[in-house]
Amino acid sequence: MNEIKEKLNQTGIRILELSRNELYLSLRFLEAALSMLRYEMNLSTKTIGTDGVSILFNPRFLIEEYSADRVFVNRVYMHMVIHNLFRHDFNGGKRNKEYWNVACDIAAESLIDSMGVTALSMTVTDYREYIYRQMKAQMKVLTAEGIYRYLMNTFISDREFDRMCRAFVVDDHRFWEQEDQEHPKDQERQQQRQQEWQQISERMQTNMQTFSKDYGDLAGDMLVRLTLENRERVDYSAFLRRFASYGEEIRTDDDSFDYIFYTYGLDHYKNMPLVEPLEYKDVKKIDEFVIAIDTSQSCPPDTVKAFLEETYGMLCDRESFFKKVNVHILLCDAGISSDVVITCREDFERYIHDFQVTGFGGTDFRPVFDYTEKLIEDGSFHHLKGLIYFTDGYGEFPKKKPPFETAFIFMTEEYSDKNVPPWAIRLIMTPEDFTLQEDFR
Repeated sequence: MNEIKEKLNQTGIRILELSRNELYLSLRFLEAALSMLRYEMNLSTKTIGTDGVSILFNPRFLIEEYSADRVFVNRVYMHMVIHNLFRHDFNGGKRNKEYWNVACDIAAESLIDSMGVTALSMTVTDYREYIYRQMKAQMKVLTAEGIYRYLMNTFISDREFDRMCRAFVVDDHRFWEQEDQEHPKDQERQQQRQQEWQQISERMQTNMQTFSKDYGDLAGDMLVRLTLENRERVDYSAFLRRFASYGEEIRTDDDSFDYIFYTYGLDHYKNMPLVEPLEYKDVKKIDEFVIAIDTSQSCPPDTVKAFLEETYGMLCDRESFFKKVNVHILLCDAGISSDVVITCREDFERYIHDFQVTGFGGTDFRPVFDYTEKLIEDGSFHHLKGLIYFTDGYGEFPKKKPPFETAFIFMTEEYSDKNVPPWAIRLIMTPEDFTLQEDFR
């Protein structure tokens, strides 16, 4: 029995080695990713899966599939490599597990289907094409995060979900969750594995950018998706604090209080302190800034609201905002459709509750800057720290640097910043970035 198992094990390993070699010859930029994974027979699965360290396989599955069509095995191998490159097993968080797993599989298969490689070439079924069209109507790049959002926001019957699973599910994801998330050693191993795959992903991105002409259509959408996945993740709360300014707030300033003189007075002058704590303190908080919201059709209202809710969460934090603030929220497209002034937390709360997007025209960024400068001239702002422009990035930018700091927040998964002026701060975020920050908080 042991001899049979060993023979099956060796046969499975040989099949995976042949598949790896074929992928390497077709896609040289995968060298580091392909060499990362070991092979391990695992009879607890009927198919195959990866835990980021090894490919765990049932040899009978590999033998049967390779005998029927070796291209399918190549695709399964590539499918698992994509999961690791994009850290799908680490990015699930508190998401719906079933929907996240399917979203990752659709993202992987759509990427493979975009590659012009003979070793991966199979006929794309009409149903797959239909699913791709439906999703691309909502997003330009089929990322796992975007697909998950689509699945969560779209009514899908149980029957349709089962059909989707049959069409796209390839590997066994149970190996993604083998380790104990609460155990320090398992957490350390997981973080190390994630860092290793991120480094491979970033090196691969650099390699593809350098030799993009050589790869051409072979890589499909790989470079676009790697660029999105490897973008710097920013803590929006910390980012917003850069617009803070110094001011006085009525509160005890413990930092400037000298306890030696205070206690000396109490001891020698019958409970008369020589110094009293200051009743005010110099603090750095946000008091004046502008939020401009692009209401053009490519910025969905739900996305805009997520942005506002995160900003409102910051407003509720007494460590970030003064009690009284002067925040102008502008809704704009080719012009400015509304200007709402927020002076306190209650104003912001009412605004979000009654929030509606109006506009949906073309985009021109210049009117917002002209209007803001006019507000400064009219005395509506005394020390405006900056302007945050929430947009999809498609519009006419001002040629001249404004007299205040400006940040463009591009909440889109396919954004290119080639037209953004050099004086502007650029930040790319998606609704998932806000969700992940809430999870970790």
